[in-house]
Amino acid sequence: MARQKSLLYLHSSVALFGLAGLFGRWLNFNPLIIVGGRVLFAAIALAIILGLRKGALPKLSVKLLYRTAVSGAILALHWYAFFKSIQETSVALALLSFASFPLFTLILESVFWKLKVHGIDVLWALMSISGTALIVPWDMASPETNGVLWGLFAGFSFAVLNLLNKDLVKKHSALEIGFYQDIWATLVLLPFCIAVWPQFTAQDIGLLILLGTVFTALSHFLFLAALKDLKARTAALVTALEPVYGIAAAYFLFQETPELTVFLGGILILVASLGGQRREKA
Repeated sequence: MARQKSLLYLHSSVALFGLAGLFGRWLNFNPLIIVGGRVLFAAIALAIILGLRKGALPKLSVKLLYRTAVSGAILALHWYAFFKSIQETSVALALLSFASFPLFTLILESVFWKLKVHGIDVLWALMSISGTALIVPWDMASPETNGVLWGLFAGFSFAVLNLLNKDLVKKHSALEIGFYQDIWATLVLLPFCIAVWPQFTAQDIGLLILLGTVFTALSHFLFLAALKDLKARTAALVTALEPVYGIAAAYFLFQETPELTVFLGGILILVASLGGQRREKA
């Protein structure tokens, strides 16, 4: 039962993560501003939730502060790369290049966590990457290539963050981890945001609040909670479904029509994700 609940949390968070990328289209700001607003309002939302649940914010510890400071900085870097990719290429290319992270996860988990790699694990990861490869513009002169490279870096940084969070959730609640990571990410981004501070409208602020609360605080909490009963590589493969949700939304909202290769890539990603779940259950 615990595993099924974790999978439900994971799929819900992935859907929200996939739709979060669309804010890179709605908000015409430097990605620093988008990410800064995202983590600020997410931290506020999580603080309110923690206060309602416990009557006070979580107790501080040097070790927790240090580990969340590192992971919070990586979180800020990851989301910057993600929105930078969204802004420089199509939603489909950005999301599917980000979907490269299962392979990064497999490599990092095997090298630093010394986990045994089975042939089937490599198969699922490579299948997910193959889906991405179908839509990547391998012509380095293409104007979309820079966006794809940012997407790949977002995938790598997410793999690192995923593995760091896997250790954190063993001793701390997902709410506490998410709160401290968002606080640290806000502090890291603040001086950079001041340097590129724009003029905001009421709609801009409303979108940032929505992005920070529903599409960040809630999705972040669900994702971290899911890691308690799932392997990092399984979480990575399931999260590869994020492009499917995002591409579908971009099609209906922005009339971005994916090509045939995008559909084929999405199918490969879906198969790899489902295969990863079956492997975890086995």
